[in-house]
Amino acid sequence: MPLPIRSIASLAVLASLAAALTLYWQWPEPVVAQTDSASLVQSVAPIIASPLPRQPAPTAVEQAAPAAVLPSMSGTEVDGELKTDSAGNLQLDLALRDYFDYFLSAVDQNGLDSSVEVLLADAGGRLQEPALGQLIGLLGDYLDYKRASLALMQQPLNAQQQAQPQAQLAVLQQAFDSMAQLRRSHFSPGAVEALFGAEEAYARYTLDSLNLLARDDLSEQGKAAAQQGLREQLPAAMRASEERQSQALAQQAQSERLWREGASEEQVRQSLALSYDPSTVERLLLEQRNERDWQQRYTSYREQLTRLHSNGLSPADQQHEQQRLRQRLFNAADQHRVDTYDAIAAKQQDSEPAEL
Repeated sequence: MPLPIRSIASLAVLASLAAALTLYWQWPEPVVAQTDSASLVQSVAPIIASPLPRQPAPTAVEQAAPAAVLPSMSGTEVDGELKTDSAGNLQLDLALRDYFDYFLSAVDQNGLDSSVEVLLADAGGRLQEPALGQLIGLLGDYLDYKRASLALMQQPLNAQQQAQPQAQLAVLQQAFDSMAQLRRSHFSPGAVEALFGAEEAYARYTLDSLNLLARDDLSEQGKAAAQQGLREQLPAAMRASEERQSQALAQQAQSERLWREGASEEQVRQSLALSYDPSTVERLLLEQRNERDWQQRYTSYREQLTRLHSNGLSPADQQHEQQRLRQRLFNAADQHRVDTYDAIAAKQQDSEPAEL
């Protein structure tokens, strides 16, 4: 039985929201248990040279190569940016958070001590006081926040929360509220807005949109109007991006409807031409053609797999034949997607009530 696209799309929406509320990396358990962020910052601070005489600083600090490079970061460029104001104070923005996360992404491979040591050495080559001291203080708060947020997001879901859409929405809302409260317990209001404001705005918009879709007291027209109202509350740049995405999804739905109704490729091309330039139309047609081909191959794969599981072969032989089937229908680049679709299909089958 082919996997419905809408099921995958719904899962992707939930996954993207969950990703926005989780960490970029997994914190090693031994380090969490043994390391105190304040003492850690104090212990690695001496690697930075004595503070330079206070001098006027540019708004954007010139980016230089890291003072030291961890093996897992070799050949990469430092992400983010460090900025100061005319008085030499550290400017708080999303680029600063990206800078922290660039170095902390190496924790799994190199340990917390080494990752923070390299971060501070790099910052010491870019910043003067008072910005450098301000960065060190903020880093301690950021490390504490990362630990607390990891513990928060590791709370397991019960069976009801995993199975019922309304329960899933409630869990996502609770996670958002808890994360927002956690941030405000570790950072000042200004720091929360600078470091997490955009993320929270879009997460709030996504949650409100999911709740709107779940309402049965509104017509489709009413939902569309309410959705537009939510979109207008987004920051301008984010709103423009969301509108472009909404337009693209609407056009994709229109194309899928035409294909289902047996339209020719030329008819789909004419529909796309109402919204896109010729080169974009041809690119989208190629993508849709490839996607339709992939879906047909996956449908055939699931049908043959069902017959394979009912032909009396041993589990080992079934596994062998399934692998041969996959290699025949899909190339190496497709295998991860097949794994994902198979996992979702298995979960759907597990949640279906047993036939009496």
